[in-house]
Amino acid sequence: MADDYYSRVTEAATDADSRRLLHWIPAIIFAYVFLLSPLIVQAMAPSESTNVNVAGAQSNPANQLFWIGMLALTLIAVRRDFGAAFRLLRDPVVVLVVAYLAFAAMSLLWSYAPTISFRRLVLQAIVVLSVILPSALATDRDRMLERILSVIVMAVVLNFVVVLATPPGPLGHEGIYDHKNTLGSMMMFAICLCLYGAATRRGTLRIVFLACVVMAFVALVESRSKTSLGLAVMMPALTFMAIAIARPVRMNVAAFVLFAAVFAIAAWFYISALTGYTFADMSMLLFGDTTFTGRTIIWEFVLDVISRSPLVGQGYAAFWGVGAGSIVDTEAPALVARLQQAHNGFLDVFVETGLIGLIILLALIVATLLSAAKSLERQPALCWLAITLVLIVVSHNMLESSLFRSYSLAWLLFLFAAFLPRAGDFDRAANAKPRG
Repeated sequence: MADDYYSRVTEAATDADSRRLLHWIPAIIFAYVFLLSPLIVQAMAPSESTNVNVAGAQSNPANQLFWIGMLALTLIAVRRDFGAAFRLLRDPVVVLVVAYLAFAAMSLLWSYAPTISFRRLVLQAIVVLSVILPSALATDRDRMLERILSVIVMAVVLNFVVVLATPPGPLGHEGIYDHKNTLGSMMMFAICLCLYGAATRRGTLRIVFLACVVMAFVALVESRSKTSLGLAVMMPALTFMAIAIARPVRMNVAAFVLFAAVFAIAAWFYISALTGYTFADMSMLLFGDTTFTGRTIIWEFVLDVISRSPLVGQGYAAFWGVGAGSIVDTEAPALVARLQQAHNGFLDVFVETGLIGLIILLALIVATLLSAAKSLERQPALCWLAITLVLIVVSHNMLESSLFRSYSLAWLLFLFAAFLPRAGDFDRAANAKPRG
């Protein structure tokens, strides 16, 4: 009897330790993306004379080791209850992510560089598992968020100090990163997370988070990243307004946001046709030129390639950075040939996985918004954070590219936001069922 009791106590303690590990994994991942990975990227950056398509085709051992380690930790943390992990397969968001990855695997059959596509697909699957499992199965969401917010505070303070202590680059301040747009996007997301921290904390902690909002905003302004600055100002406010309108009348806030987005797009085309005010005019207003700082040149080239295989695309991760002799290397204009993305996440998905992949992606965005909206009554602040992050990622991908791309911060936050409001629900639902 004593041995049996000791065994049960030991097993319960081991289970508790495994669950606690889940609360650390997202914080470790975001620490890597916010703080460590930028240093690795700068150390391995190709020189001006290097063919970026050849350099981009090379593997990165540091990234591979890190993500394999994260997956190992995740599997250790859920090893005593794989049933909870498999229950995630009933969730629409997970179904759509798996569907996209399955189609991406199928695209290896027609990929220009199947070996590179396979390597990148395996990494993407590891990244997805390492983010989704802890985000969905962590039983103490607040503790998980506390650790993530601690990482964000460290990143903000570090970048703020660097911005004050060092001169800016020719285009804007880069902070600790390799490009001003990277600093801009990092601080954009940091502002949202710190606003959540300030809204849900009291006393000294609230002051700390408000101070971090100010520091992140200063760093964002110094980066001169207009896209990130605009989104950081607009999206939190628009999400707050959407919740303020939808909540009193018990309207689904996700449905309201989707309706508002469709209405805004339709209104834009109507007003544009009526007044003659075009995207080129908007670009001139926002960026000082009519090409969205050269992006329309990239988009024209990518759209031409899309027209060659519109249904299934060129193959997952088989377009940018796949070596000498690729379409980008041999056909792209000089400006485009040195890039690693289309500066539009939807075009990148379209060119790689065709119309099928794009439809899955659009369905995933809708499912993610609906998932986030379910927490409105129980956790309005968390609902605000999740929807804001999703909307920023979607909007950001109009001019940058991150969806289903490696471990970019925007993509990780998109996945994180999809399950954050429901963290632990899958596990609690199973435990609530009577056994016997």
